[in-house]
Amino acid sequence: MIKYCTILLFFLIGFYTQAKGTPKSNANNLSKTPLKGIIAFEDGNPVSYATVVIKSVNRHTLTDDKGKFEFASLALGEYEIEVSSVEIKPEVFKVNHTAAQETVVLTVAPALFSLSEVVVRGNSRKRDIETRGFAVSVVEPEKISLQSIQTNELLDRTVGVRIRQDGGLGSRTNYNINGLSGDAIKIFIDGVPASNFGSAFSLNSIPSSLIERIEIYKGVVPGNLSEDALGGAINIILKKKNRNSLVASYSTGSFNTHQANVSGSLRNEKGLTVEASAFYNFSDNNYKVWGESIAFKDYKGRVDANQTARRFHDSYESYGTRVSAGFTKVKWADQFFIGGIFSKNYKEMQHGSTMDAVYGDRHTRRNSAVFTLNYDKKDFLTKGLSFKIDASHSLLSRQVIDTVGVMYDWSGNPIRYPDGSPVRYNSGAEVGSAKTTAKNDEKTYVLRSNIGYNINKGNTVYVNYMFNDFVRSTFDEYLQPELQRLSNTRDLRKNIVAATYENIVMDGKLRSSIFYKHYFQRMVSNEPYRNDNAQGIPSYDVRRIMNNVDFGGYGFTVSYALRKNLHLMASAEKAIRLPNANEVFGNITENLLPPAAQLKPETSYNANLGANIGPYFFGEHSLKIQATLFFRDTRGMIREAVRAGSFDYTQFENLENVLSRGVDAEFIYNYADKFNFSFNISKFDVLFNTEFDQLGARYEYYRMQIRNEPSLKFNSNLSYYFDNLFLKKSKTSFYANINYVKAFRRNWPNVGGTNLAIIPTQYPIDAGLSYTFPGHKIVLGLDAKNIFNQQIFDNFGLQKPGRSFFGKITYFIL
Repeated sequence: MIKYCTILLFFLIGFYTQAKGTPKSNANNLSKTPLKGIIAFEDGNPVSYATVVIKSVNRHTLTDDKGKFEFASLALGEYEIEVSSVEIKPEVFKVNHTAAQETVVLTVAPALFSLSEVVVRGNSRKRDIETRGFAVSVVEPEKISLQSIQTNELLDRTVGVRIRQDGGLGSRTNYNINGLSGDAIKIFIDGVPASNFGSAFSLNSIPSSLIERIEIYKGVVPGNLSEDALGGAINIILKKKNRNSLVASYSTGSFNTHQANVSGSLRNEKGLTVEASAFYNFSDNNYKVWGESIAFKDYKGRVDANQTARRFHDSYESYGTRVSAGFTKVKWADQFFIGGIFSKNYKEMQHGSTMDAVYGDRHTRRNSAVFTLNYDKKDFLTKGLSFKIDASHSLLSRQVIDTVGVMYDWSGNPIRYPDGSPVRYNSGAEVGSAKTTAKNDEKTYVLRSNIGYNINKGNTVYVNYMFNDFVRSTFDEYLQPELQRLSNTRDLRKNIVAATYENIVMDGKLRSSIFYKHYFQRMVSNEPYRNDNAQGIPSYDVRRIMNNVDFGGYGFTVSYALRKNLHLMASAEKAIRLPNANEVFGNITENLLPPAAQLKPETSYNANLGANIGPYFFGEHSLKIQATLFFRDTRGMIREAVRAGSFDYTQFENLENVLSRGVDAEFIYNYADKFNFSFNISKFDVLFNTEFDQLGARYEYYRMQIRNEPSLKFNSNLSYYFDNLFLKKSKTSFYANINYVKAFRRNWPNVGGTNLAIIPTQYPIDAGLSYTFPGHKIVLGLDAKNIFNQQIFDNFGLQKPGRSFFGKITYFIL
């Protein structure tokens, strides 16, 4: 670990030195120096994204989110600088640019129009996305990004979204949008599948301070994302830096949790750009658990249940870095980057798929390296033609180590015989029938391209293509030598082609699109096996399993503005979701077994009908409402289930037909940008919709809520912002949040089972505040989560952390 910290330290020192710049010796460069400035109101608040122009030299730029701007390599002399923005009165300033010039501060006055005009125009990008016809929510995390809040926590507060997590930091996470979950929900970063980036750039490792907005599509997904999303998609849009920057943050808190990250960008006047980020996460995850599944045992098998204990074998550590270099805003490319993402993690495993099976030695390791290429250009070759390509090659190695085989209970100690020796499993391992150091080596190749053409002002066509090839090889030193020598590889390849036509008429009031997607997938699995003949003589061979999928889907969206602040929207599609590698091949590090039978793709007919009302303004008050009705008829839904008779393993299965229907709505009230209150609710029925099995017998749970799936959630959040607390020009924010999930069944209503047959109603309450010091360089955040220490559960009754406290410091170095 020390060598990685040392490397990171030298990287930061070098990066900071480069960002500061070094004067050059020749006379020509002495006469040209950067002109740096800040645009701010009289109270010190910065003016973000204002236009700054020097007409005499035909130079212009934008301020960043801190109000800062810079003209690189500007000759010395006096200039007139014009500043304009929807928030301010346009003004002209005379500035004498000298060699010793420090950062200039240009103070401006607010515009004379009403707050409503500012808000509508300032949110034009968000509003544009929300009124295209898709059922979509757009989250802008700027005001809460300085708190100790993970990106996944932010998503969990969003209407229609439920984050399913097995435990604390580093545990497996699942995304649920209006009742559909798992790989039916696709994750994107800047429109690129997150799987391209490997484990180093998962949603929880991206600091919310780096995020400009989050787009959550519920149901129908735009064709330009070109993936086999069935239930929705989450697209993370990162902030685009127009100038040099360097930001670092560190958070610490309960359960010995530590999280640090640093990110920066460097760009010179020729467009050469370097972007880098690094992160480190650690937690013991030693929070308390209690209830029926928390039991102490003795060597005779006697059980003393309903105990309280601490998790003792659940620590997590991960670290990684992402570096990319290329050019931005040059003649031949809007963006061109070549980069690499490298990460490692270590995770102890406390239990199996339920909390009844307790582990004390089993753990996993993972290393990944991802190499990326990105190219983006508008007006490519000809005006109106855009071209974008993203490619990556990833190498991932993951291993599970289970070689001790000592039996533990929730006391945290081995179960012992009277002579003090530990009780051991006959297999020599805590899970399975034999010791294992099984290692998966995975190679993935991804290519994604997009071509768009603006036919004229109201008509645009897009064509997207995505290629993904996944290859896994497996090795286990404890496997029989005869099986080790046989080929044990798995290959999953898919191709997706999508074409979209968009149309805007009636002066922008009516917007519509139609799209078609075609999916191809090939699966090949080589599985070594042992086969004994009638005389008991063993022989070894490889079973080859193949499957091909060829499928087409289609859909449309439409949006109509009845008036300026009232939009009606509808969308529908026939979609397919292809099984992914973990679902088809299993995953040893997550106790996932391959399915008992070959998985088939799931198909779905999806429809949404919604309204976007507001924002309406009443003086300094504003009000906005969104509501959506949704319907999903899914055939062969792929769901994770606990393996029959096991506390250790899960595997995926096709659940025949499932009917999902419901409504989500959100209410947002704002007063003078100082007080904000939001309330959202999601009610969805996810019903098993196959009446008879293949033999004609009627399913007893026909039209019942499917197992391990909540049906009602709501989230309520209030925030208050005020200035000049303790220090002038400081900023303080306070928030409180409640996240309610109604009780749901772990299993089918008519099927018994251990470990919480019913997962109870839960409503944890969080609160926190952040304090920004004058100058906006240093921000402190304090957060209290699950304040009343409520017992909360998730997947298959796994208990999540109780009351916890965290502190965070963020330093804007540049």
